[in-house]
Amino acid sequence: MYSEIKNYLKNNLSEKRYTHTLAVAEECMYFADIFGLGEHERDVLNRAALFHDITKEKTPDEHICLCRVYNIEFDKAYLSTPALFHSLTGGVFARELFPTVCTDEVCELIDTHTTGRENMTLLQKILFLADSTEATRRHESCIELRAYFHDNAADNDPKILLDRAVVKNLDGTISYLLRTGKEIAVDTVKARNYLLKNSEVIK
Repeated sequence: MYSEIKNYLKNNLSEKRYTHTLAVAEECMYFADIFGLGEHERDVLNRAALFHDITKEKTPDEHICLCRVYNIEFDKAYLSTPALFHSLTGGVFARELFPTVCTDEVCELIDTHTTGRENMTLLQKILFLADSTEATRRHESCIELRAYFHDNAADNDPKILLDRAVVKNLDGTISYLLRTGKEIAVDTVKARNYLLKNSEVIK
């Protein structure tokens, strides 16, 4: 199964995007070990990691077309930041290609890996963070975020540390969007506010 997915991705994504995809999957398995995930959870997370950017390189017009075909609603923030679209279209597109592999659980992770969401599950948080902390990321904020979690994982409650890292990631996204004058997706704001209110992030 995994070899079939990887073959498709290798033939349909740029080399850089394919390398990133494999690195996200590897980073997810690092988190899976940290949190002691079972075989089923690891499998769902691995599939979602492999599929998460399957439509990332499509054009904005292609994404809008896919949204119409699949009856996907989106707000104006997606038009302001077209890179968000792939989180909406990725799951349904992957399911059409791999209907027995891209399950509801997998699609749910793909849907939230870019913007986040209020009251995210553990697996959603892991994929959301792994997308930024995988080893091939070269942006300074990604390097710092990776070091923050990896360097502190042994001495902290991993769930609290994960929440704090996710908030740092959300803060970075929001700061970037403010600096560039782009709209902020409502889900991103809700994700951050929920964590601040309902976790030990700021304690």
